Amino acid sequence: MIRQGLLPHRIEGLRSPSMASADTLRLCRSERDAVLASITLSGLSYAEIGARCGVTKQAVEKWARKGVPDVRLPAFSVATGTRLVEQYAALQEALRAAEGRIRERDHIASIVRAAA
Repeated sequence: MIRQGLLPHRIEGLRSPSMASADTLRLCRSERDAVLASITLSGLSYAEIGARCGVTKQAVEKWARKGVPDVRLPAFSVATGTRLVEQYAALQEALRAAEGRIRERDHIASIVRAAA
């Protein structure tokens, strides 16, 4: 009899992305800084990151200029091995909330989180 509980259903070839240090996060002045730092910290080329995310090298180059789409952020984090971009977005959202400048999309997202 084979016990299914010994091994996970899927064995990943990549480690889960790790949290960036607070110092690294503080040094990022924009989302672009966070994306470029994540790419540099990974030590991978744009083509390698694109292959891990299932997109082209050109898509990763566009992300480096304009930011990673929310839908692709989990794949990007796994590909680079760091959650720096996610942390930066969360920090900016918290700063806006502390200053009383909540964007409409942040407000809608909080409603959806509460409903789920």
